[in-house]
Amino acid sequence: MSFDLLFWYQKVAPTSGEAAQIYDQLTDGVTGIVEESSAVEDFYRAVISEFPDLSEENMEESPWASPLYVTGECVIAAISWSRSSEVSSVLLGLASTHGLTAYDPQDQVVYGNSGDSSNRR
Repeated sequence: MSFDLLFWYQKVAPTSGEAAQIYDQLTDGVTGIVEESSAVEDFYRAVISEFPDLSEENMEESPWASPLYVTGECVIAAISWSRSSEVSSVLLGLASTHGLTAYDPQDQVVYGNSGDSSNRR
């Protein structure tokens, strides 16, 4: 089991219901749901500089439950539960820095692209 987070670019943070629909579609591999953005690639690079993507060589120390899912539209992170608090706070900070929207499907919380908790919906 993992703690999942979804990151994508959107000018105005969606409602929790809208974010849940986006999450469902993106995890099903549907494309064209959100706009592609170079901010997504920049965010991904920042993430893997902090926590290298899962590989056979780093399985023991990696915080990832599975490799990061990355497209031009989004990054989906499956974080091991034991590291979820530590890693999610770093990822949410990076998302804010890169102007991305984040969605926590476990708690159905949207973090707007300003990144602060007052933008939670």
